[in-house]
Amino acid sequence: TILLSYTGYLLPWDQLSFWAVTVGYEIARATPAIGDEFAFIFFGGFQLGPNALLRFYVLHVVGLPLTVGFLIAIHLWRIRKDGGITGPL
Repeated sequence: TILLSYTGYLLPWDQLSFWAVTVGYEIARATPAIGDEFAFIFFGGFQLGPNALLRFYVLHVVGLPLTVGFLIAIHLWRIRKDGGITGPL
């Protein structure tokens, strides 16, 4: 939910969303040991621009909804398989 909200917030690509991406980029880069590599992969380079926007758009429109749908499907399957809650908690 947080990732869907964050990526959706960034899609208008105005000054406010650019600032939010910059903050997220700096937080990712500050991760010890893997920060620079993670930021490069996640944001599409060392500069924020069209690559970062495209990655957030694809993540928001395709990646995260498929992931949420998959997790919901597993959840419903497990409820169906196990029968839900059968006794008092």
